[in-house]
Amino acid sequence: MRGYLVKEMFGPTLQGEGAHAGRACVFLRFAACNLACTWCDTDFTPDTATRHAAAAIVDRLLALDVHGARTVIVTGGEPTLQYDAPLADALHAAGFRVHMESNGTRVPEGAVDWLTISPKAQFHTGSLTLALALAPSELKVVVDDTVDAATLDAHAARWPAAHHFVQPCMDDRYEHHLARTMALVHSRPLWRMSLQLHKVLRIP
Repeated sequence: MRGYLVKEMFGPTLQGEGAHAGRACVFLRFAACNLACTWCDTDFTPDTATRHAAAAIVDRLLALDVHGARTVIVTGGEPTLQYDAPLADALHAAGFRVHMESNGTRVPEGAVDWLTISPKAQFHTGSLTLALALAPSELKVVVDDTVDAATLDAHAARWPAAHHFVQPCMDDRYEHHLARTMALVHSRPLWRMSLQLHKVLRIP
């Protein structure tokens, strides 16, 4: 029986970003990532994680989901490194709708109900590339100094999606990134601004 390396499971809480911002949910955050983004807000190292079987993950998420929202945000790290069909089947059998946020370098091996691609090609190394065989529900691009209008155009051309978001990087240059994000929204009105509401509201 496979053991999934999990950083944390928590809730009930609210989704803080993108098209489902404000929606009640629980979180399944995997450890391990194939990128090393300098401004990442997650400690995804394996030595701070624990292994759980699919059934144990489902039991824990059901216990956390005390209000019966039955929406789980599957994130990381990079969730596609571990997420697979047996876990997807177990989550769906328990009534969960699965929302995943991925960096777009791999195709999920199990069924996902809502796929957010948040590409960070500026942190790719070696042979790592963005996957073509993806059908994202939304694109969400974190804006740092490497992201410009041409970046957004390339992502939109690569992956047709119903929703397009730009989100200012929340590092020590946040005001600078926020101003650039606003300028991008004006120059590319296909894209809307997303803010990390969970950080603004100071909720998990």
